[in-house]
Amino acid sequence: MSMKIGVVGLGVMGGAFAGHLLDAGFEVAGFDPVEGMYAKLEGKPLRRASSPADAAAGVQLIMTSLPNYGVVEKAAAGEDGVFEGADKGAVIADMSTVPPKFSRAMAGQAEERGLSWLDTPVSGVGKQAAVKDLVVMSSGPRAAYDLALPAFDAIGKKTIYVGEKNGLAAQLKLVVNLVLFVNMAGAAEGMTLGLKAGISPEIMLETLCAGAAGSSVLDVRGKDMLDDNYPPSGPIWIVLKDLECAIQSAKDLDVPVPLGGLLEHLYMVQRSKGRQNEDGSSIFRIYKELANLA
Repeated sequence: MSMKIGVVGLGVMGGAFAGHLLDAGFEVAGFDPVEGMYAKLEGKPLRRASSPADAAAGVQLIMTSLPNYGVVEKAAAGEDGVFEGADKGAVIADMSTVPPKFSRAMAGQAEERGLSWLDTPVSGVGKQAAVKDLVVMSSGPRAAYDLALPAFDAIGKKTIYVGEKNGLAAQLKLVVNLVLFVNMAGAAEGMTLGLKAGISPEIMLETLCAGAAGSSVLDVRGKDMLDDNYPPSGPIWIVLKDLECAIQSAKDLDVPVPLGGLLEHLYMVQRSKGRQNEDGSSIFRIYKELANLA
């Protein structure tokens, strides 16, 4: 592969992206402010960058994978940021989950500098990123998307072009997450009822997964939920951030999302109990506590 890529943010997701890109033969420069993030890439030919600007220098594509839009803005437009280091004509693909109006604003800033911006979030959690079991969604200039497509295909199982208008993919990711969180709460509510009735957890899960109620939530998290095991694959503090973005986008569009509002309060209960680092599936704990099962 001849394309040079910069990756800003080498956490659970960004680190997996960088590793897959290196394995696919791309030249990759990576930056993260936390020294420990580089350990997962030890032994791979990663060029360690000294800043976001350095990661962006001399590359055709810069991928940012960061916790929230404030961090993305600082990494892109701040001092020693991507905008400072990127060559004109470069493409910036923000893989973070951010508000659609933020993506549109950043796209405008990028265009003023002769750069292209793609909002390119992914559907999937850390364990799925590790094995390239992700759906990549992207919106923005088509030519920029076509350039970046080989890199997107290298990190996931499916890549979807959402459209020319920036913010569409960011919005789609919020739709995906809202449906995911509602499904997670539905699974927790139903399984709580089953446990209270004395149904075998194993039989209940097998039946749910095999029937019309089956879902990737149950496939990926069902057994862990029943075992009270909640590793932070998609921790609650991120769930709350994503719900806030989804609810705000709904307000901007005058769309009622009553289930989203209820879920925000249930997850606030979890955070108030000091469980903000548990996986979002730990909403099951709240249901069980309400049913006097915990």
